[in-house]
Amino acid sequence: MNHANFPRHLGKKLRLSAFFIAFSLLSGCAHQNLIDAGQQLMTHQQYELAVEKFSAALEEEPNDKATLTQLSQAQNSLTQWANNLETQAAIAKQNQQPEKALLLYAKAFEITRSPQANQQYKALYQQLREQSMINVRLDINSTSVSEQVIDAIDGLQLTSDQSATEIKFSQSNPIFEIEQSQLTVQTQYVSGSQIVANPQLLEMQHSLSHNQREQRENRRDIKSARRNASSLHNTQQQLSSKLSHIEMALTASSLTQAKRSQLNSSLSSVQSSLTRVENQLQHAQSTLSSLRGQYSHLVQDTNNLAHELAHTPATMTVPVYSDYQYPVNQQVNSLTSTLYLSVFGHIRPADITVDSKDQSHPAHPTINLAANSMQVASKAALTPLLIEQRNNVARRLLVELVDERKLGFFYQSKQTLNADEKLALLIKHGLITQQGAIEEVSEKIQQLLIMEYGLGGEFNVNQLLHLYR
Repeated sequence: MNHANFPRHLGKKLRLSAFFIAFSLLSGCAHQNLIDAGQQLMTHQQYELAVEKFSAALEEEPNDKATLTQLSQAQNSLTQWANNLETQAAIAKQNQQPEKALLLYAKAFEITRSPQANQQYKALYQQLREQSMINVRLDINSTSVSEQVIDAIDGLQLTSDQSATEIKFSQSNPIFEIEQSQLTVQTQYVSGSQIVANPQLLEMQHSLSHNQREQRENRRDIKSARRNASSLHNTQQQLSSKLSHIEMALTASSLTQAKRSQLNSSLSSVQSSLTRVENQLQHAQSTLSSLRGQYSHLVQDTNNLAHELAHTPATMTVPVYSDYQYPVNQQVNSLTSTLYLSVFGHIRPADITVDSKDQSHPAHPTINLAANSMQVASKAALTPLLIEQRNNVARRLLVELVDERKLGFFYQSKQTLNADEKLALLIKHGLITQQGAIEEVSEKIQQLLIMEYGLGGEFNVNQLLHLYR
């Protein structure tokens, strides 16, 4: 084919066609992989994951009827599984298993958006959340901590109901202390100057001596390289002359066959030797050129160093540092108290401390240090900080109370062998706070649900526990 006459626009079309063919092949491969994965999941009755795979396959090939049919079948199977969950949820509720019913209604609603499942979930969630949380009543004689602090704790529900757990906060009288001390600080200052040998000069002298030594070595190398190049050049001329004589001899018409054969052999040998010598000569000349370049740079560097050396002073003035010590007065003003939380017949103490500290010293002109006056907070200034810290400590005590309840449900679940009781306790653990269940509990709940209801859908436990958080 004459490529010069090949149409440019046709070549462009062929390149585009090749690109689209490759893209289609890759797309078809991805589509088939998704179909295969979906079919495998359907075989294992994992309908929700199968729906995801078939949906992704349909995005790859939106007009593929076979994919649409398989997606529809997977969706129907998933809906049937979810409808069965809703039925099982109603049975669990009738059997006084509201915790299990809660998660089943949540999963059914997540798949089918059933209003009935949603309504049942909301009612159960409100009921079980209130039962799981700690209902507390603040003692009328409780001081210090406000109801707003308690009400903000996730897992606690503040109420006036007399049956609720009574909590009481009390606080010891704040103790204001002043602690004073003195310490010695050591520093250095410039007390004078002295003349010393210039270290830069010595360094430059060493560099100059090094360069001069390298120059001498470089000159020796240049002489050796020059002799080698000259010798090779002479050999080249000799071989070239010999080659010319042999070529001349071969032009004679009266040569015998034996003589011509001998001359041709000599010609070949001389040509080979000449080629080798020419290569060696080229390398020798390159080496000589490189050595001369190095020598030129060394000379330039040596001259520059000599110039700098001539203008560098032999001595220099440096500062003299001396030690200097001075006393510093230090003061710490602290306000300390103890917060007590009384709950379940036990008292939980927690220390509260805030402080303010500073240093003072007179001026020291010798070291150019300005005077610093003492500035520490008074008892009145520390009191608001103590209140803020007290609220933080109260929050910590209350969060610990909630965490203990969560762990209590978890440990109780380990004591029972009944699967339904275990599931109920683990779900209560996850309902106390909107943070949900810890990872170990979440995985255990998931295992129990899969054992009973299969792998039709994914049980994302913490999401199902708190759908509307």
